[in-house]
Amino acid sequence: MRLLAAKEEQFLTDAKGKRTGVVLDLQTYEQLRAAEEELAEIRAYDALQDRAHSEIAAGQFATLSSYRAGRKRKAK
Repeated sequence: MRLLAAKEEQFLTDAKGKRTGVVLDLQTYEQLRAAEEELAEIRAYDALQDRAHSEIAAGQFATLSSYRAGRKRKAK
């Protein structure tokens, strides 16, 4: 993953000068969105990894060859 560097920070402020938002250039925004999607995929993988290991340990899996054989039987 590439590190993101804002070209120039621009903040929105309220009447008291408190920062309430930030303006991003489109390239930085798109990079942040891509990084967010990648992080979501990593978290989903991590969440399912333990479940997959426990199912394999319990023998609840099918080999590729047995899956294909089952598909061939259903197609007939």
